[in-house]
Amino acid sequence: MRKLILILIALLVAGALFAASETEEIYELILVDSGATSWDRAPDAYDTKGLDSFQELLIAEFEEENPNVTVTYIHRDVTQGSMTVDALFAKGTPPDVWIDAGGYFRDLFNLEDLLPLEEYIDVSVYQDHLIDMYTFDGHVFALTAANIATGLAVNLSMLEDIGYTLPAQEDWTVDEYIRLAKLLKADGQYVTTVFTQEGFGAWMYPWIHAFGGELFADGDYSRVAINTPESREALEWLKMLVDEGYAMPYPNEVDDDITVDLFTTGKLFSAMMQNGHTEYWMPEQVRNGTLEEEFEYTFIEFPHAEGVAHTKLFGYQTVITARQSGDEARNLLTIALLEKFSGVRQQTYMSTLTGGFPSLKDFEMPNVGTAASPWKQAIAEIAPAAGLMDLGGMHPRAQEAMDAATIPIQEYMANEISAQQFLDTFETEANKILSE
Repeated sequence: MRKLILILIALLVAGALFAASETEEIYELILVDSGATSWDRAPDAYDTKGLDSFQELLIAEFEEENPNVTVTYIHRDVTQGSMTVDALFAKGTPPDVWIDAGGYFRDLFNLEDLLPLEEYIDVSVYQDHLIDMYTFDGHVFALTAANIATGLAVNLSMLEDIGYTLPAQEDWTVDEYIRLAKLLKADGQYVTTVFTQEGFGAWMYPWIHAFGGELFADGDYSRVAINTPESREALEWLKMLVDEGYAMPYPNEVDDDITVDLFTTGKLFSAMMQNGHTEYWMPEQVRNGTLEEEFEYTFIEFPHAEGVAHTKLFGYQTVITARQSGDEARNLLTIALLEKFSGVRQQTYMSTLTGGFPSLKDFEMPNVGTAASPWKQAIAEIAPAAGLMDLGGMHPRAQEAMDAATIPIQEYMANEISAQQFLDTFETEANKILSE
C-alpha cells in the first residue's frame, strides 16, 4: 500500500511539472553583434567548452540557465553597413539585444524602443562618464560593453636623444609642451601634427578640451557649446604650433593616416592614437624598411592649460542595448541576456581577446592575451582618469554637425578667416543641423 501511495505521489508531481512546462511560455531572443571573437589571442587562458568563441559560450550558458529561451545569434555583415539590421527591422523582428559600434544606434533605434536600464540593473558599477554618454532625460538606454580608448602616444627615444624627462601629469601643461616643442625643433623634430584635411575631426578635439572647451555641454545635443574664449585660445594655439614650425606644415594636407605613419616611422614626437595603431604599424615599418628598429614609446595624457586638471580623450564604444516589449517577462529575460554580455566575464574576454577596454569600475585586466600589452595597460590606466569627450552620444545628427566644421577650419588654417570667425560659422551651421 505504501509503495502504491509513493507511486501515486510521484505521478502527481510529474503531472504538475508537465502541466507547468506546458504553460511556461517559450521565448526566442534575437542577439545581434558585428562578429564572434575567437580564443586565438589567449588560447590557453580559458575553458572554452569546445566552442569557437566566447559569445557562443555565454549564449550556451544563458540557454542552460533559462531552458525556456532560445537565443538566435546573428552577425551584422560589416561589409554591408546596417543592411543586416535593416532587414530585421523590416521583417518586424528587431534585435532584443544589440551589441555594436555606438554610431549605428543613432540612426536605427528610437529611445522609446529601448529599456531604461537603470530601472533593472545597478548602472553605478560602470564608469560614470560612459554612463553619462548614453543617459537621456534621466534614463540610461545603453551600456558600454567595451570601450575603445586612446591616449597621447609619445616617442621616449626622441626624448632621450634631447635629454628631456616628462614631468608629472599635473605639471604637464600646454606651456611645458611648448617648451618641449622648442627643444625638439632645435633637434630637427616635430612635436605633433595639426591635421584638417578632412575637417576638424575627433582626433583634434582633445586640444579643445585641453584649454577647457568642449563640443557639447551637459548632455545637451540641441546645440554646440564650442563657441567660447577657451576654444578660441585652443585654436589659436594649434595654429601657432604650425606657424612656428613646431608641428608639421600644411595642416590642410595632413590627416590621421599620415599622422600614424609619421609617428610609427619615428618622425613625430606625439600624436593621439590607439595602441592597436602602434602595435601593428611599427613592426610593419621595420619589415618594410622604413624604420630601422622599433623605438621606445608609451601612452600618456594630453597636456592641459592652467585650471584644467585632465584633458579628455577620444574613445568610441561597443554599445549594448535592450529592446523593450509589452511582455515584462520577456523584458526581464532580455535584461538578463544584456547582463550576460556586459558583466565581468564578458569584459574579461573583451579585454584579453580584443582591443577593447573595460567599462566597469575597479576592473583589473588579467595579464593575458591582448591585455598583457604594456601599451594597452598604459591606456587602461590613463583613460578613466582623463575621461572621454562627449562628441554627441547617440544623437542622430551629431556627426553631421561635426562635419560642418570642415570648410571653415580649412579656411582658418589657410589664414582666410580668424579663429572667432571659424567658431561663429561652425556654431551657426552645426546648430542649424541639430535643430532639423
